[in-house]
Amino acid sequence: MNLPNRITVFRFCCIPFLVAFSYIEFPYHWVAALLVYFIACMSDRLDGNIARKKGLVTDFGKLMDPLSDKSLVFAAYLIFVNMGWHTDICIMLMLAREFLVAGIRMAAATTGEVIAANKFGKCKTFLQMATTGMVFLLLAIGEGKADITMQTPWLNVYCTIAFWIVTVVAVLSGLIYAKDGWHLIKTK
Repeated sequence: MNLPNRITVFRFCCIPFLVAFSYIEFPYHWVAALLVYFIACMSDRLDGNIARKKGLVTDFGKLMDPLSDKSLVFAAYLIFVNMGWHTDICIMLMLAREFLVAGIRMAAATTGEVIAANKFGKCKTFLQMATTGMVFLLLAIGEGKADITMQTPWLNVYCTIAFWIVTVVAVLSGLIYAKDGWHLIKTK
């Protein structure tokens, strides 16, 4: 278990704290959630940089790094769904994309091939983290107000637009993974 892989595992460990700080109300709980989310998102960049610079890229990292990112982002989406800021179709399309890519990766693993994240998948993850991070930032800024949803009705509009943009990128990246992994899923 090298340092980049430990950082990946750390990202998984951040998720229960993110959820707890989002649902358990206490003074500055949104600030705490934002800090956890920000640290977890930055750890994604850190583990990748260390792995590449020091030649510590492993199959574990290639598989678990994207899973930790997905778990973190979808924890954030579920928090927002619970708050009423969501577009159900977006969430379903993004989940379908994630299952498709995971299936392709599992099929590749059975043949000894490891499919790492491509640039489109990385772009999708960046957009997901950036847009959800912005929601946590806005919630932290609005902390202490009686009802953030009533005082910032435009937040629902922002979430809807941002989720749709990310969904389009996610679907396109999923199609690219399917095209690149077609040799693994086509029937003979």
